Amino acid sequence: MNSRFPSGLLLALVLGCGVASASTIVVSGVDTTRGAYDLVIRENNNTDVQLYFAGVISIEVTEGGKTFTRDSLCVDLFTTIGLGPSYDTTLLQPSMVPSKDLTRVSWLVENYFPPALGSGQPESATLIAQGEGIQLAIWDIVHDGGDGLTTGSVQKANATPQAVVDWAVFYENASVGQSDNQAFVYNNVGSGTLAQMLIGPQFADGPQPVPEPQTLMPMGIALIALSLGLRRGTQKRR
Repeated sequence: MNSRFPSGLLLALVLGCGVASASTIVVSGVDTTRGAYDLVIRENNNTDVQLYFAGVISIEVTEGGKTFTRDSLCVDLFTTIGLGPSYDTTLLQPSMVPSKDLTRVSWLVENYFPPALGSGQPESATLIAQGEGIQLAIWDIVHDGGDGLTTGSVQKANATPQAVVDWAVFYENASVGQSDNQAFVYNNVGSGTLAQMLIGPQFADGPQPVPEPQTLMPMGIALIALSLGLRRGTQKRR
């Protein structure tokens, strides 16, 4: 019996470690019980703007013919994503986007954003002002390093509801010095251009994030070692 490990299969396995199968994402709706269209903030050039929506948005992620419904929040303030169109998406771990401090955002999502697998604390975002507040805190962390809402690219305006400001400050302060890598980051592309990046709690079912390169190396080494071992065994039996 020939036990030779097929070299073509080995190559496919090594290259396949971390290559995500094709996934798509659709923004299917917004949760007006955990967010609203009325949020006014001051951005970039000190201009007051009313946002389209700030809070929890519902998404449908499809991979391998199966569709999974998820809750998510926006990462970027200055990038758009449409309600209804399908986008290509790659699921990433937060640490794979270091420029946006998403490990801090991940901690916030996993601890204060039910139905996350986190603690589900009493301050979790289950109200309109809480949904707007956690979204505002995330934008300030991503764009300004969490410098508060009175300076930088993301600021409160006179028309920003005080309850939203209070929750944003609470969530921002709670996340100082915190970090984890559990949340799912959805890196979306539509018509060849980047769309809004989204982040949401981890799930055990459905598509999983692409692992970081350093986690792939041991897997590749193990496969190579397995191949060499099987080849030696074949050579001895000849």
